[in-house]
Amino acid sequence: MPDWRIYHPTGTFTDPDHKEQLSQAITSIYTHVIPAFYVVVLFIEMPAATMYRAGIPCQLTEGKKPFVRLTFSHIARHFPPGESPQRTRFMNAAHDALKPFIADKGYDWEVNGEELEREFVHINGFRIPPTDSEDEKRWIRDNEPSPWGPYLPN
Repeated sequence: MPDWRIYHPTGTFTDPDHKEQLSQAITSIYTHVIPAFYVVVLFIEMPAATMYRAGIPCQLTEGKKPFVRLTFSHIARHFPPGESPQRTRFMNAAHDALKPFIADKGYDWEVNGEELEREFVHINGFRIPPTDSEDEKRWIRDNEPSPWGPYLPN
């Protein structure tokens, strides 16, 4: 929440250190406003004949650039509706974070996102605390969920 999914052909993102560094770069986009543990990055390997672009398989072959599709879902924070400077800044930060790991490697890539309702998020059985609340600040500081408000013991 954000939840990032990186769909990639077999043969790309094979180095665990590379994946960890990319995951850390994505996480760093958010940690000034939400706890790091909110950020989940999934690498989803797409074997041959499972991902197509323009009707053509996206498998890694000699002389062909790999195609990587990235999607994200935002739940904890939302941008103002429509085009906005905040959305533009976010997408620029995302591109900056992704560039060394995808664009600089010569991959073709696409990224898109969506915003979901925060009421549908529970972590360890707790709804996430309200935005900018003291409870959320504690979650950021501790980098882990803990009881708050309606979840405090009686």
